[in-house]
Amino acid sequence: MTQGTPRTHSLDVSDFNPSEMYFLLRDSILPRPIAWVSTISRDGVPNIAPYSFFNVCCPSPPVMGFSCGPRGDNHQDGTRREIDTLINIKDNRQFVVNLSPENLLDEMVASATDLPHGQSEFDFAHIQQVPSTRVKPPRVALTPVAFECELLDILDLGANHWVMGKVVHLHILESVYRGEREGKRHRVDLLESEATRPVGRLGRAFYSRIRELETVMRRDGPN
Repeated sequence: MTQGTPRTHSLDVSDFNPSEMYFLLRDSILPRPIAWVSTISRDGVPNIAPYSFFNVCCPSPPVMGFSCGPRGDNHQDGTRREIDTLINIKDNRQFVVNLSPENLLDEMVASATDLPHGQSEFDFAHIQQVPSTRVKPPRVALTPVAFECELLDILDLGANHWVMGKVVHLHILESVYRGEREGKRHRVDLLESEATRPVGRLGRAFYSRIRELETVMRRDGPN
């Protein structure tokens, strides 16, 4: 029996206002990795906040990017009030991308609280911080991997800013470091322990935990 073509809702982008498009993207691009970005202000106050519009841009040179939305995620606010993360990066041109593991889920979510300017989320969410090596912003002590970055570029995209940073130094927890494997040095395994598995962002208050792993071998290419 031949199945018919599934019915769809075909919509032009002009049918959406900015907030409606934000919700559609947020609720359909799932799950998303979370960059837990730490920065530091001109006055030396450390800041940290999670961003799930995030990914790797390039391995050589190593570049990561994430999207900073307007304060309060109000995509229809014409004033485009910048959040502290973006202000600090523009001032200092440095930041750290900390991974967001299961054992720090509560702290990561707490760090998304909209605090008054100048108040540290590290203190508010009781997140242990340690000094970085090449950049001024501190890193999260218990993150499996922390990537110290220097600003490469900031692209204005509507109400958002796409921030790209070149990785200049990184820190790997001993518990996930595996050394050399198959001729490649500095391999890691974040999946062996549930505590270090990265959480994923779903909708507004929904997150995913990695519980089932499935191996599907390709017929060609690397496996």
